[in-house]
Formats: sequence, structure tokens, C-alpha cells
Amino acid sequence: MINRLLSTPVTLLLLMSLLLMSAASAEVIEEQRSLYQKVFMVEENGMRCMRFKKRSTRNFSQSCIYLADRELFVFDYYKQAMAATFFVKQPAEILVIGLGGGVLAGTFGELFPQANITSVEIDPVVVKMAHKYFDYSDEADNITTVVQDGRVFVKRALKKGRRFDLVILDAFSSDYIPEHMLTREFLEEVKTVLADHGLLVANTFSASKLFNHESTTYQAVFGEFYQVRFTGMDVSRVIIASNQKLPDISSLLPRVNQVRGMLQPLGVDALSLYSSISSEVNWDIKARILTDQYSPANLLNSGSR
Repeated sequence: MINRLLSTPVTLLLLMSLLLMSAASAEVIEEQRSLYQKVFMVEENGMRCMRFKKRSTRNFSQSCIYLADRELFVFDYYKQAMAATFFVKQPAEILVIGLGGGVLAGTFGELFPQANITSVEIDPVVVKMAHKYFDYSDEADNITTVVQDGRVFVKRALKKGRRFDLVILDAFSSDYIPEHMLTREFLEEVKTVLADHGLLVANTFSASKLFNHESTTYQAVFGEFYQVRFTGMDVSRVIIASNQKLPDISSLLPRVNQVRGMLQPLGVDALSLYSSISSEVNWDIKARILTDQYSPANLLNSGSR
């Protein structure tokens, strides 16, 4: 499915170089089959990575760390997600949907040690691997891991009246973002569990046939949002949205300077990250909004635009 999502051969090459490692040269240190996919750990080129494989799809790396410096980020989207620190200063409640190796959950836990962090992951094998190979820990009282479908968790959180200051959407299968987490209905539920001042950070792709549809869907729910995309690496993007009007990008600069030292050990240049934030509307605003009835699966199968 991923190969059908990509719009150009150049984009495919970039994504492959970022996410796909050669199974022939990598050392597989453990693999397990779950109800959802095959999950396996590999080590190669000084990195340890968690990969998913489902049926005949390619085995893309979902989470990676450098063995020599586990704090240093491997993927661009990890870095892009750190733009959240420009907008929020002391979040009390953080929700991470999609654990992977626990890189983002663990990093936000270190950056905001006073926050309560809830990580939601549908696959118990992924949680097990995160604990075993990525030093992910939820032993502290303020760290909770919930094994559950992310959308189910959000629905139940709504009923309980829970609100979060920061929500990170980072759910991926072996193919793409789960389609029920791309729809207007889901994003409206997420918007409701956001605190009034809360911030949403969503990891997605900019090189995708779904790009226009995803963008119009986020716009329909949140209105104006920011994109975080690195120049010359037009593969991953992070969407930043809020229930309230987002601050002007120029007003973020003082905060950017405050967190420069905090982000540097992660391999994040705060000023470069700041310059990658854009409010440009670079999508087809007439693209059909994704819904529970008009989902990515039937969109791709139909070949519609």
C-alpha cells in the first residue's frame, strides 16, 4: 500500500532511504508475530530498529535509536515533533497515540518531567519490544501505558471528561496511518479531548496521494494549522493544530531561544526547526474530506482524487 501512496519515484527513493533498511544485511535479534503484524528487532549500521511487516508489504522501520547515543534522534519526524516545545511550556497531561519504540513518549517525559504521560498502543508485542530494546519505562507514577486501539481510548476518554494539554498522533501500521485515525470523525473526537489551550501534533507524510485529503480534513476540523517540513526532505511532515488560534510564527522566536539548549542533545537545531514551520496552504482545498464512509482504503482502491 505504501508504494501506491507515494507520488513520485524521487519521493519513493527518499522515503526508502529514510525508513527502509536491507533485511539481508541487518541482524535480526528477535521477532514475534502479533494479532496485527510481525514485529521484529534488527541492528544495522550502529542502529537498533523496530520493524513491522504485514502480509507481503515491505518491512519499514518504525522506530530507531543509535546504539552509541540513544538520545540522538534518527528520524526527521522525531525532530519535527519537537516543535511542540515552541508552543507549550508546562503541559500537565500528555497523550501519545502510537508507542512504537517509545522514543517520543520517553523524550516528552524527559522534557516535561512534571507532566502525566499516557501512551496508547494497540499491539502488546510492540509495548514489550519497547520495554526490552528501547529502554522505554512506565514505572514512574506519572507514566502510563494503555494497550488499546487509539480511537477506542479517545472515545472512552471523552465519556470520562478527560482533557489533554498535548496530544501526539503517531500511530502507524506496516502500511500507513490506520485509516480510522485519519477521518473527520476521529479528529473531531481528538479535538474534544484537547484542553481549550491544548496542542495537537500529528505525524504524517507530505509525499502521499492522501496529502490533499488529509490536509482538507485537518482544516475542516481545526481551521488554520501549521506544517513542519524540512527543506529538501519533502517526505515527512508534522501537523500542528489547536482549539484556539495558533500564535503567529514570529511570536515563537523567544521561546525557540529558550529551548535551544534543551533540544541540542537530541540533534535538533531549534532555529532550523523554527524556520521549517509554515502556515502555507499548499494543498488542493477542494480535495474531498476523509470520513468514516470515505476512507483512505476505498479512496486508493477507487483511484479517486
